[in-house]
Amino acid sequence: MLASLRAAPTLCLSKRRYRNGFCCRASTLQSNANGDRNSTNNNGKNKKKIVVVGSGWAGLGAAHHLSKQGFDVTVLDDGNGFGSPDDISMQGFWYPFRNIFSLVDELGIKPFTGWMKSAQYSEEGLEVEFPIFQDLNQLPTPLGTLFYTQFSRLPLVDRLTSLPLMAAVIDFDNTDVAWRKYDSITARELFKQFGCSERLYRNVIGPLVQVGLFAPAEQCSAAATLGVLYFIILAHQKNFDLVWCRGTLREKIFEPWMDSMRTRGCEFLDGRRVTDFIYDEERCCISDVVCGKETYSAGAVVLAVGISTLQELIKNSILCNREEFLKVLNLASIDVVSVKLWFDKKVTVPNVSNACSGFGDSLAWTFFDLNKIYDEHKDDSATVIQADFYHANELMPLKDDQVVAKAVSYLSKCIKDFSTATVMDHKIRRFPKSLTHFFPGSLL
Repeated sequence: MLASLRAAPTLCLSKRRYRNGFCCRASTLQSNANGDRNSTNNNGKNKKKIVVVGSGWAGLGAAHHLSKQGFDVTVLDDGNGFGSPDDISMQGFWYPFRNIFSLVDELGIKPFTGWMKSAQYSEEGLEVEFPIFQDLNQLPTPLGTLFYTQFSRLPLVDRLTSLPLMAAVIDFDNTDVAWRKYDSITARELFKQFGCSERLYRNVIGPLVQVGLFAPAEQCSAAATLGVLYFIILAHQKNFDLVWCRGTLREKIFEPWMDSMRTRGCEFLDGRRVTDFIYDEERCCISDVVCGKETYSAGAVVLAVGISTLQELIKNSILCNREEFLKVLNLASIDVVSVKLWFDKKVTVPNVSNACSGFGDSLAWTFFDLNKIYDEHKDDSATVIQADFYHANELMPLKDDQVVAKAVSYLSKCIKDFSTATVMDHKIRRFPKSLTHFFPGSLL
């Protein structure tokens, strides 16, 4: 989430988040900022100071954009390390993410795999295999998605019940009017109203929503669902194609990105947890960011943090006196548990990335063959799998060995050979309240 902490005229950043990516714009900053919030460049010209709080995609995206415009940018991280909390699970980069692909080209790095196939499993086994759509003849939407996708169990008559949903997709134009029309109902109600069969919903569409929006369709806004369906799947046939980062985002992208910004004078400060702000009553704007005993003067401030972090900041700072920020306290977030497993033998995983749901719990999960994604695991004799569990309330309090046992049990239902493999090592990370929950009514 990006937010501005200054009265107009101000720095105005906006971000639309579909799991990955950023989109920002900047308006002209107030020209008569006080001297103590300016710095001087080599040409003797004043540079407006901007403080960016947060160092994930949003924070680094803001810093990148602003430093290229000539602003003096300082990025503050709370001590979790630059790249957190965005790097909490495996993140795919879909075909429409042209801004990110342009960024890595600009940096002169090659962090991504090639385009890779993916699959979807239910408790009954393999349900769907998705091809690389851009390699196939392009058909009008949604014919390419329906025709080329390989459904292992779903009869044609059930697949055809998805067609009436196109009326809602066409009607939803991402305007405020459209959001208000569809945000009041759940995704489950949307699919029912437009005639999707129970089997299509249970084994295909419902799980896709649960993995894409991190919560069961019964708890997701229909407006958010239509936005994701259109952007990723239905706008163009090839939009569902995706690549993966060949290592952690921090190592492969964020570190060279930060190095590039440092050459423009951008400063990155770790271990700075924001505790408050100082408000300039005369100028009617935030003048300083407070991190414990340290303060950082700024002509403008950008918050680029997750909802749960922002909510805590609002509760414990002067932002609690601002009506627009109090509204943020109504938003919700979702727990994530990430499990990395090393098995004692090679297990053939047909597809690199796999979405799963319907295993008797309210969570959805994905698993990935890291031997085929991460450079560091390509020559490993062991099979290395990462499984990420969303809406993981039921997993959060479990001990590590219990989480591992559940993960192996689930994997074995998808690929039987995992049942005879032994876990030699594991790494479990828990991320409470770390992803946005787009519940019905969240627009308000």
